[in-house]
Amino acid sequence: MANRVTNAQFAAAFNLTVQAISYMKRNGMPTDTIEAALAWKAERDANRKARAPKAAPAQLDDGSLADTISEHRALVGRARGVWQASMEQGDPNQGKYQTAYNQSLKTLVALEEEQERRLILAKDYISAKEAGAAMREMAAEIVNRLDKLGLDVAEACNPENPAKAVKVLDAWVRRVKADLSTQDEQE
Repeated sequence: MANRVTNAQFAAAFNLTVQAISYMKRNGMPTDTIEAALAWKAERDANRKARAPKAAPAQLDDGSLADTISEHRALVGRARGVWQASMEQGDPNQGKYQTAYNQSLKTLVALEEEQERRLILAKDYISAKEAGAAMREMAAEIVNRLDKLGLDVAEACNPENPAKAVKVLDAWVRRVKADLSTQDEQE
């Protein structure tokens, strides 16, 4: 009769507790030799690792970030479904399922915020200070052209009496400038 391997011997070989060994035996661990049990555990650990969710790459480019968000939306939907089913069935683990759902939803929101931040950073923009300076420069150029309007187009407006056209055009420019300055004061 071969010597039977005890739970204490398995525990020493695996560096686990006797209770953990009992659990593993109930889940199919072979008990004939320590080597067979170690091989069983190694295969089980490899399967668990293969099924485990993959960590996101450290550097997500915009395309893989969009893919990750799409995949995570599906995961959030599944987590919500599991949680709802557990509530309907009165499952005692529904608190765990709710926590898993909440955490996956929080992760999804964080991923979407990162995507939005990247979209904002990718856009071409100028600061308000630069925009204000550009608008002032453009307005000054318009005013300069308005001031020269009478002299530039008077002859084409009234070839027989360009001086009369200059007076009419200059009067029009003064009214436009006055109207624009009163609008600025009202705003």
